[in-house]
Amino acid sequence: MNTQTQLGQITGTLKDLAQVFAIVTPYASTEKPALQLATITGFMFECCDSYAAVRHTSDELTTATKQPFTLPALEVSKALTAAAKLAGKHAGTVEATLTATPEAWTLTTSAGQTHTGNNPQHETPNTGAIWTAAQTSTETTFEPFSLAQWQIERLAKTTKQAANNDQPATLTNYSTSTKPVIYTITTATSTTQVLIMPTKTK
Repeated sequence: MNTQTQLGQITGTLKDLAQVFAIVTPYASTEKPALQLATITGFMFECCDSYAAVRHTSDELTTATKQPFTLPALEVSKALTAAAKLAGKHAGTVEATLTATPEAWTLTTSAGQTHTGNNPQHETPNTGAIWTAAQTSTETTFEPFSLAQWQIERLAKTTKQAANNDQPATLTNYSTSTKPVIYTITTATSTTQVLIMPTKTK
């Protein structure tokens, strides 16, 4: 576990920010407070729960703080969705800025909307080593591996959100049937990677 700084800011259109949080939020655990946060590093967003993690990098956002910071994923996602709904067809042109401090987060838009909420202090899981291991492991002879229903459903939802059904989720990293695997969804402006631990079969 590590503690991320909670001072940060990221800017993009309301539509783009809402989509990014829609992609990563399903991986923010609703059971463990320490896992409910989206960690933002530059233009990369990451969320995880006890069984899977997602990383999404977008070229469509315009500015970002270089140092990592965290935001409560579900709460911010709800605010972005509400703001985008209110903006209607203009959501793609309305500029939105998310600002985080150690106490609170604020969403402001060029259309005059403001949403705020608490930004609780939490340690966040240090997933870097897991990602690196999954990305650099030497592939052995491929063996079938199992995914639970919820894992398949979540991967399908992520693929739909990230690529609007235009691009498939490709198994890009595999070592053995008992080690984490990575699926990648690539579009012209973004890359989404989903790290999944195969389900043990009886």
